[in-house]
Amino acid sequence: MKSRLFVFIVLCICTHTVIGQTENQKLKAEAYHQDQQFVNRYTNSWYWLFGSSNSKSNNDEPPTVNWELEDGGWYTGQGRNNEYSGFGIQYKPKDNAYIFSKWENTSPNGMTLSQSLDYSFLGTYENNEKNGFGITKWSNYKPFSNENYKNVIKFIGEYKDGVWHGYGIIYFRNGTYKSGIFINSILSKELPKIEVLEALGF
Repeated sequence: MKSRLFVFIVLCICTHTVIGQTENQKLKAEAYHQDQQFVNRYTNSWYWLFGSSNSKSNNDEPPTVNWELEDGGWYTGQGRNNEYSGFGIQYKPKDNAYIFSKWENTSPNGMTLSQSLDYSFLGTYENNEKNGFGITKWSNYKPFSNENYKNVIKFIGEYKDGVWHGYGIIYFRNGTYKSGIFINSILSKELPKIEVLEALGF
């Protein structure tokens, strides 16, 4: 009897926690929607693509280098003191991936294009994470799946610290999609696709 009571209490606590998290995310999404409703940050010739850091004038440009990497890959572009510093391309043989960015301390920064056979990303990086607008595509043969969504082949929208956060649209392999405001990679407020696209500057 005691064990059944204990299990019941645990289930109630877990259910209450999940409901609380869901409601909290809905409130955050609603607040985001109200705050950002009249803000259009990604228009004007897609300035977001290049990032503010890429627009700073610099009279001391790093030299062009061609480095072979220990894993068999390579980097070609601007660099100094064994660090990627400026525009350049890195090739990773393990993933057969190419990454083009304006690097800072060997980390992607500003506008970045990452491309492999099963994955591609075009958008902005900041602090070594996806931040700002981005488009991520996965192969139909290897779609993205996690505990919340299955068989995702494309995400168009905003990122914050590497996760979906803000206005966005996810497309599934079966041809359907969901659109709205994401909080920590979870769709917390559904909105019409046209409204999301307008908020993103399309």
